[in-house]
Amino acid sequence: MSVRFKKTISVLLMSCLTASLLAGCNISFGKATKQQEVVERYMGACLEFDYRQIASCIEDKDDAFQDLQFESPQREIVELVLSKAEFEVVEVENDRALVNLTVPDIDKALRRECIPALEVEDLGDILDDSGKTIEEEFEFDLVKVDKEWLIDPDSTEEFAEFVSEIGLEVAPQIGLGTKAIAFFDTVMTYLAQGNVDAAYDLLYRYGNAGSSSGSGATYSPELDALIDEYYGAIFSRVEYEAEVVSCDDSCITLEITGTRAALYDAASVAACENEELSLPFVKRVIMLYMAFEGFGYSEYGDVLADYLIAYTTFDIACLEFADMESFTVQVDIEIQPNGDLTMQEDVLSDVMGYNDVPVFADEFYYAALDELLADGEITQAVYDDLVEEGPDYIRY
Repeated sequence: MSVRFKKTISVLLMSCLTASLLAGCNISFGKATKQQEVVERYMGACLEFDYRQIASCIEDKDDAFQDLQFESPQREIVELVLSKAEFEVVEVENDRALVNLTVPDIDKALRRECIPALEVEDLGDILDDSGKTIEEEFEFDLVKVDKEWLIDPDSTEEFAEFVSEIGLEVAPQIGLGTKAIAFFDTVMTYLAQGNVDAAYDLLYRYGNAGSSSGSGATYSPELDALIDEYYGAIFSRVEYEAEVVSCDDSCITLEITGTRAALYDAASVAACENEELSLPFVKRVIMLYMAFEGFGYSEYGDVLADYLIAYTTFDIACLEFADMESFTVQVDIEIQPNGDLTMQEDVLSDVMGYNDVPVFADEFYYAALDELLADGEITQAVYDDLVEEGPDYIRY
């Protein structure tokens, strides 16, 4: 065999070998490319919640991501966080793809925020300003089905579990401030309408408070109706704005700023200067105090009802000439274990700004005694005793 012929054979063999190697590389390269493409398509579809596209990337069309169930507002939070996520397929080898995912760290971003005061739409700017992120790596196995590379659904479970925990801790608190304000607004609306039973049903979650007094006991239909009128007259004049100022797991504190009728000032002026309004009231109160001394326990409820009727009637009359005043109070809205919101009854006194009895002028006390004696309502002996007692008799 000639040397030239041997060289020719060698060249041909080398050419065939090189061609085979190149063909093998092209096949391997093409396989990796297709595998990377399906993983990129899958991840992009997940970040956009495009379930049709997700299914097209999965063997048998179903995966752990599609099985995720979110309640509002966690779903909105997850959608927001994933919309700001970035990913990279960093390696494809042995039918397995390694993906690096970077998402905003919502827990760290909200660490210094009053979360119940926030709504979902507030979170985007907070996440952007925070710059806090989480990086995670996930592996996806790839299988070939009818000449098409798809993702093994079992390998999506770790990624789906990570997504399921996004916003899980903060979601129950988001928007809670709005709910607390709405709860307070509802109570105030019922009171302004004079529907005190409905307001107290919300305060205590009794389901049926039973009476306008809020205590569950009915004194008399007259008093119940008068209390409805009283609360309606007061709270219909209250105008306010509410803002969440602090919160924890069991309480949301609202700051209420607004205007209201200056009832205590009006009642105090009337108690000192308005004889026409105050004198009949003082006469009635003197007789009721005497009744308290003379009646036993069984009659106490009736006397107390008459006493409350007297004071409530006086206050309603004072509202007619009450000026408006500004006020600011803080209100604690309590979060019950079952998620219900409640509020203590003393909050109403804070909003009303009226939780004391005005001091009546001494002259009205003595004038009331004179009229009671002249009308035969009291005897001379009783009159003398009450004069000796002095105005403090009705100041307890």
